[in-house]
Amino acid sequence: MDDKLKTILLWSIGAIVMIGIIVVVLNGVSDTADDLADSQAEVTVTGEPLAPYSQGFEPAAGQVIPEASGIGIDGQPVSIANNGKAKAIVFLAHWCPNCQAEIPVLVDWLETNEIPENVELIGVATAISRLRTNYPPSDWLITEGWTQPTLLDDQDSSVGLAFGGLPFPGWAFVNADGTLATRVSGAGSVDLDVIMPLLAAGVNLGELSPGQATPVPTQEELSEETPSE
Repeated sequence: MDDKLKTILLWSIGAIVMIGIIVVVLNGVSDTADDLADSQAEVTVTGEPLAPYSQGFEPAAGQVIPEASGIGIDGQPVSIANNGKAKAIVFLAHWCPNCQAEIPVLVDWLETNEIPENVELIGVATAISRLRTNYPPSDWLITEGWTQPTLLDDQDSSVGLAFGGLPFPGWAFVNADGTLATRVSGAGSVDLDVIMPLLAAGVNLGELSPGQATPVPTQEELSEETPSE
C-alpha cells in the first residue's frame, strides 16, 4: 500500500472515530437535557389555593379549585381547568414507594376500563427532585405504561401546594362545576370502579376513607437527599 493510500485510509478512520465521538456526546447532552427538564418545569397556577389537606375532615369541600397549566411527561401542554368536566386528579412523587405501587394498579384498571366522556383523569408529578430515587418521573411513568395527561410540577411544587399539600399518592375529586368534592390519600384508597360512575353521574363524593400515605417532604428535605447509587 503506497503512502498516499495509507494517508487517505488513516484520515477516513479518524473521521469515522470523530463522528462516533460526536454522536455519543450529543446523545449524552440530549439525555441530560431530558433529565433536567423534569426538575426545571414551569407551571402557571391561578385562583385561590385549597385549604391544607386534613385526613378525616375536608376543610375545602365546595371550594373552587385553582387552575394550573404547564408541560406534561410527554412534552405536550397539560392543564387542569374548570371546563365543565368532573375530575379525578392524582398527585404522585417519583420517589414515593406507595406511588410506585399505585401506578401499576391504575395502569391495569385503564387497560380494561374506559374513562367516562364527562370525566377527566389527570396526573400531577410533584415534589420532583433530581437527588431522590426513581428520577426522572417522566421516565418512570412512561415505562410503567401510564398514558394519562400528567402535569410536571415546578421546583416549588406549586400545583401540589395549591391543592393543599396532599400526602402521596393523593387524590382530589372535582365536581363538574369546578368545586372540590373531597381529597383522599394513600395507595389503595380509591376504587375507580366505584368512583368513575359516580363522577360521571354528577354525584358529590363527599369524604372517602384515607389510606396509608407518604408524608409530603419539605424543600429542605428534598435538597438534603443524596443521589442513590
